[in-house]
Amino acid sequence: MEKLRIGMVGLRFGQHLIDSQIATGEGSAYFELAGVCDLDRDKAQAAASKYKVPVYASLDEMLKDETLSVIGLFTPPGGRARMVRAAVRAGKHVLTTKPFEIDPAEAAAALEEAKAAGKVVHLNSPAPLCPPDLAKFIQWQQQYLLGRAVSAEFSTSASYHEQADGSWYDDPVRCPVAPIMRLGIYGINDLVRLLGIAETVQVTHSRIRTGRPTPDNASMAVRFQGGAIANIVVSFCIDDGAPYRDSLRVSYERGTIYRNCGLVAHDPSSVSMELVMRDGSGSRIVEQCTVPRWQRSGEYQWEALYRAVRGEALPEELDARQIVAGVAVIAAMARAESSGRTEPVVMPQIKTECPATGCRG
Repeated sequence: MEKLRIGMVGLRFGQHLIDSQIATGEGSAYFELAGVCDLDRDKAQAAASKYKVPVYASLDEMLKDETLSVIGLFTPPGGRARMVRAAVRAGKHVLTTKPFEIDPAEAAAALEEAKAAGKVVHLNSPAPLCPPDLAKFIQWQQQYLLGRAVSAEFSTSASYHEQADGSWYDDPVRCPVAPIMRLGIYGINDLVRLLGIAETVQVTHSRIRTGRPTPDNASMAVRFQGGAIANIVVSFCIDDGAPYRDSLRVSYERGTIYRNCGLVAHDPSSVSMELVMRDGSGSRIVEQCTVPRWQRSGEYQWEALYRAVRGEALPEELDARQIVAGVAVIAAMARAESSGRTEPVVMPQIKTECPATGCRG
């Protein structure tokens, strides 16, 4: 199998991805690192020396390299849509990360342009193909006739002791409600996938021990168009031995599904799933399963990216509207942080239903 050549832009997180998933790991089976670019020239040079690849002075310079099939964009989300469009216009496919953008109109325009050009745009959250853990929510809801979603809660945490460093993490405009912007975005995208388009949001947050000017403890309430209400809670101040658990509970009219929470024990190597409901006699019915952690929601789907770039139409591909819907929640969240009020989620016009995997017309 011939590997595809990928150039990586932005090494703050991109370096971790190179080390863990492109040089080794799942991505190494499909992609070959072929160049790096970062505003920090020393960081870029160190990565280039380690992996014996060229350093590009800018994204524009990298886009001129006709041997590169895919550009990995791991820059801050603000303005990333413009970079996606530049890559698409240069004939490149794009891999990027969450959150896709902070401006939903820009996100929609970039995905529509990619569709028109026949270029792939993938990210880890929301992933192009429905991850097995989220697929289990959908399967059990249908199999057991659980009815409509009523309420949900996503929570995750880690233990950080951060100091201000001048990065976008310090900027409340570029990083609104920082814990949710940085880690709660997984919950936003999971809930949009399961519950649909959001209607309103309201937020609260605090600074407990961070040295940054942005908060390290936050909560957001979201109301969805179907009537379901969800809470997203993220903290950088909890050291309980189970970081990044990404617990999710969704309660339906006739049952509740748990992921890594509730009645199941935490297993670092897998994602635990559990369905709790009642039968006609009032007895509890409990169904359980586990999903390998590397297949959970939020992981990069390297094989899917490879197949899509090679021209394969992927089944049950994600609609770009879901990517934009998550960005629209972020935009409303930013307004809610500033106003202190409940803010509507405003979806931009999307001309066509644009699959994010392949984005082909």
